[in-house]
Amino acid sequence: MKARKDFRDLLAKKKLKNTSQRALIWNILVESKNHPSVEAIRDLLIHKGHRIGLATVYRTLKILLAAGLIRQSKLDGMTRYEALVDQPNHLHFVCNICHRNVEFPSRRIETLIRKVTAERRFEERYSRYVIFGLCRACQRRKEKSANLTERLRAEKTVVRDALEVTLTIERLGLTFYTNASKKTQDDRGRRMFQRLAAEESDHLRRLQNEYRNLLKENEWLKREPARLPVNRKIAQELFPQKDLLKSQVNDRTTELEALNIAMQLERRSHRFFKDFAGQLHDSRGRKVFMEFAKEEQLHFEMLLKEYQTVIEGR
Repeated sequence: MKARKDFRDLLAKKKLKNTSQRALIWNILVESKNHPSVEAIRDLLIHKGHRIGLATVYRTLKILLAAGLIRQSKLDGMTRYEALVDQPNHLHFVCNICHRNVEFPSRRIETLIRKVTAERRFEERYSRYVIFGLCRACQRRKEKSANLTERLRAEKTVVRDALEVTLTIERLGLTFYTNASKKTQDDRGRRMFQRLAAEESDHLRRLQNEYRNLLKENEWLKREPARLPVNRKIAQELFPQKDLLKSQVNDRTTELEALNIAMQLERRSHRFFKDFAGQLHDSRGRKVFMEFAKEEQLHFEMLLKEYQTVIEGR
């Protein structure tokens, strides 16, 4: 079908004038590959420098529909139009995400349809096929998003695992200092252990809040398997309660001795976190445990400074 000639013939048959506005709208439909809506037709005309109102577009489309020269269809919940000119039967690829509509003409499909319709003695006038799915660009964006989601999931799981081990260590430390304050009879030593227990309790509360908030914001973490090769047994080995109390604390443990014990434990914690970080292949886990190691180092330095001040004051 010769697009412009048939359009002139249509207008002549309907005894309508071959106006420039009608010709422009028809040309937009013939040239378009994405089957535009009324609004899209108007926008394309404006883009080409032609100002034609929606009412004119609607009236022209109504004439073309009645004459059977265009087809009206619903795509993406929107009414769209396409010219029925001489072309192969074709597919429409419609993306479920960006809603882009791409036309794909196919002579092979046309040949198959002619064969099937001939076998069934069916007179085919026009056919169109829509395949819904994801376009290449949206597939790439989705894959990128999935990779990002998995990375964040892994990061949060590693933080959870690290917090669980650290919480166990802090609880053991609190228990040790509390028991040590009860064991010694020296007033200054007892007060020092009580203060250390209070500091450990404060640190424990902050970590517990961080842990609770992490699980509250990410409920799925409660069901996520561990990603770090670490368990609570390591914490028990780091703070063997009974052995430490027996070997380091007695009823005459002084303030200086209490500080010295605390420094040893901080050194041990620092070394554990640093060594464990060095064994991890996971960069996220390494970073988290190195941060814990840094905190333990800072606490050790504070205790050492206090230890030196007490000695100088004597």
